[in-house]
Order: sequence, then structure tokens, then C-alpha cells
Amino acid sequence: MQLTVILSMMFAIFIAIFAGLNSNVVEVNLLFVKSELSQAIVILISAIFGAALMYLLNFFKSLKKSNEIRTLRKSNEKLQQEINILSEKNNEVEQVVINDDLPENLESIEE
Repeated sequence: MQLTVILSMMFAIFIAIFAGLNSNVVEVNLLFVKSELSQAIVILISAIFGAALMYLLNFFKSLKKSNEIRTLRKSNEKLQQEINILSEKNNEVEQVVINDDLPENLESIEE
């Protein structure tokens, strides 16, 4: 986490220095709008839009993973319940087998 923050800060500083060094006025064409802006502002706006886009993509990826984790947890709970039920049935069967074998063992011991 800290490494990500440090790298992000370094990248932001790099973008700011780069934008500051390129302060010439340029003509920007956005579909039907033409305007003249400082190249530094164009660079900063582009970086901000890129960061926002990456945040949105990461947000949707996080939602997808969260949904997948929730689904897997529900599946895990169902499987755990099945294990408990089968374990109880197994214990019941073992008790029946032990009780069925007990009289035979007693008869052989009495002889």
C-alpha cells in the first residue's frame, strides 16, 4: 500500500515538472470546439482524466471480485452444511454398526 502511494506521488511530481517545462500555448480541437490552452494545462487535464479512468476501471474490477467472493462464501457455507450433515449421518451409521457388533462380541466372550 505504501509503495503504491509513494510511486503515485513520484509520478504526480514527474507529471507536474513535465507540464511546467511545456508551457507553450497550443490549439486544442475537441470535436466541435477549438481553443487555445497552455500545453501544461492540457497535460494536467489528460493526466487527471487518465487517473479517473483507471480509478473507475479498478472500482468495477473490485466490485466484480467482491461479488465473486460473496458467491464463493455462500457456496462454501452450503458445502460446510453438507459436510456437517454427512458427518452426523456417518456417526449414526458407526453407532449402529458398533451396536450391531456388540452382541456378537459379547457372545464370543461368554463362550
